[in-house]
Amino acid sequence: MTALSVLDLSPIVEGSDASQSLANSLDLARHAERLGYKRFWLAEHHNMPGIASVPNCSAITSG
Repeated sequence: MTALSVLDLSPIVEGSDASQSLANSLDLARHAERLGYKRFWLAEHHNMPGIASVPNCSAITSG
């Protein structure tokens, strides 16, 4: 069987914030795991105000 993956941008929806967006991404990853998906990817985008996923080095230094 072909292993399936999920790619998430972690978008920040109107009226929300990055923290909620990342919590939503975590919920999505858990749901994908329950459904049998093998990988969950967060896209890396730079300087995009509506996207919460950032490069790992930014997430580490911001934490």
